Amino acid sequence: MSAAFRLIAHRGASAHAPENTVAAFETAVALGSEEVELDVRFSGDGEVVVFHDHELQRKTALSGPVRHYPAEVLEQVDLGPWFGGHTSTVNDFAQFGERATCIPRLDAIFERFGDRVRRFHVELKGWDDLLPLAVMRTIDAYGLRDRVTITSFSKRPLSEIRKLDPTVPITFLLRDAHDAVRGREYRAALQGRSVEEVQAWWTEEAKRAGFQWVGVRAADLSADTVSVAQSCGLEIRCWGVGDEDDLRRAIELGAVGATVDWPERAQACLAARA
Repeated sequence: MSAAFRLIAHRGASAHAPENTVAAFETAVALGSEEVELDVRFSGDGEVVVFHDHELQRKTALSGPVRHYPAEVLEQVDLGPWFGGHTSTVNDFAQFGERATCIPRLDAIFERFGDRVRRFHVELKGWDDLLPLAVMRTIDAYGLRDRVTITSFSKRPLSEIRKLDPTVPITFLLRDAHDAVRGREYRAALQGRSVEEVQAWWTEEAKRAGFQWVGVRAADLSADTVSVAQSCGLEIRCWGVGDEDDLRRAIELGAVGATVDWPERAQACLAARA
C-alpha cells in the first residue's frame, strides 16, 4: 500500500515556506514532491489567484477580503513576515525570484511549474459561481486538464466542474463531521446523524455526483469510512495530517493519499515502511 500512496504537498511545502507561494512550490519540488495542493479564489478584478483565506489580515499587511484587491496589488503582498515565526530549512526565499513570497496568479503557477509537477490538486475557495469556469479555462490554457484534480468542501462548485468536464477527477472534502453538521449547506441533511453516518452520507453523495475521491480529516478516518468508499467505487485521501503517526494510520486504514506540509518527512516515513 505504501508504495502507491500519494503524497501531496499541502499548499506547497508549507512547513518550509509561506503557503501557496512560488517559494512553497519551489521548495516542494526541490524536496521531491510530484503532486501539490493549492487554493484558488478570485481577486477584485476577476483574476484567479492562489490564496487560502477569505480575508488578508491574518497573513499579510492588508486587511479585508481578497476580493477587494486587484491581482496586481496582491502580487506585491509579502507573506514572508507572517511566516517568519515558522521553522524553515530554506533561509533565502529570494533565490526563487523577486515575488517568491507574494500572492501569485494561478496562471503564473501553471506557467512556472506546469512541466515540473505531475498533478495539481486545485481547491476552489469562496462561493463565486464563475470560479469553476475561470479555473477550467486557466487549466486548458496550459494544457493541464489530464494533470489536475479539483477539490472543495462545497458540493456546489464541484457540481459545476462536473458539468464542464465529465471526467476530470474531483475530491469532495469532508470537514470535521461535527463541523459539517453545523454548516448551512448540509445542516438539513446531516442534523442528528452520528459521525459514521455523516461520513457515509458524504461518500454516497460523492458517488451520486460522479466524483472520484473523498477527503477526510486524518483524525476522523475509520476502517468503516474506507469500506463504504470502496463499496461506492471511490478512494479516500486524508487532510489535516499532523505527524507521522497520522500518516501511518491513514495508510494502514486504506487511504490512498494525503496532503502533508512536510513532504521530506512523509517520504522518509513511507520509505521506512517499504
